[in-house]
Amino acid sequence: METEKKEKIGKRSRIFPTMKKIAGLFLRWFFLLVIVASAGYAVLIWRKYILNADWGEEKKKAYVSEQSVLSFDSEKYKKALETVDSRQKILETSEKFSGRDIFFPDGF
Repeated sequence: METEKKEKIGKRSRIFPTMKKIAGLFLRWFFLLVIVASAGYAVLIWRKYILNADWGEEKKKAYVSEQSVLSFDSEKYKKALETVDSRQKILETSEKFSGRDIFFPDGF
């Protein structure tokens, strides 16, 4: 009985290292294949959406008509520009600093 167990253990000890080598070799090639396939797929997506991203005239017109829902009110725009200009003039003509400087009380 003991000799049979030793023979089985001896066979196992010879089989497992070879199986480990085969599995390791298979996994290396499998991971390399997965990496190469995913890189190829990424290149295809990049080419489709980045390099060949031209819109036809129909798609451009559909986009413009979709975006034309918003109206541009030129009167409100002019009023906003006038407000910005008046605030800019107030800032330029007003006193720059009034009060005590808590960080540099004696000046620079």
